[in-house]
Amino acid sequence: MDQQKLDRAIGRRLKTLRTQAGMTLNELAARSGVSRAMIGRVERAQSSATAALLNKLCSALDVSLSDVVALSEKPPERLTRLADQPQWRDPDSGYRPAGARVSYSPWGRNAFTQQLLMLEGAVCVHIDAKAVRLREGDCLDFDVMRSVTFENETKQDSRYVIITRRGTSYGKM
Repeated sequence: MDQQKLDRAIGRRLKTLRTQAGMTLNELAARSGVSRAMIGRVERAQSSATAALLNKLCSALDVSLSDVVALSEKPPERLTRLADQPQWRDPDSGYRPAGARVSYSPWGRNAFTQQLLMLEGAVCVHIDAKAVRLREGDCLDFDVMRSVTFENETKQDSRYVIITRRGTSYGKM
């Protein structure tokens, strides 16, 4: 999926989630701290959403980032071929390339837990003041109730999978 199509899909999904929540652009702007104009530009795919911006909007909408990037308004299929999978990258940081750093504020409501499984390369995950360095094969289980920063301190791109689970209790699915 090319970047323009992905931006349009993310914009449509954000607008759908906002309207389903019964929020106007002004209400979402007030809850998220993102300007009404910027939300409108993202919904109309006139601007690519950064990871930080999506984090604020998702928190205000009480949804996870995967709820937005899943992009589907129909029930998900069990199989999605690699060529059909959206590959979103933060337009500011590139998200996962060498030297990239993306920070998220603590989640306010509807918290969830995540597992990060390193496939290739290395990433340092800062959870509040604690730094956890992950290499290929490592798996980290963490919640989003604290600030989290993902940083690729190396000169090589990294690849990882993030699994999101609703709720904050570890070990429950």
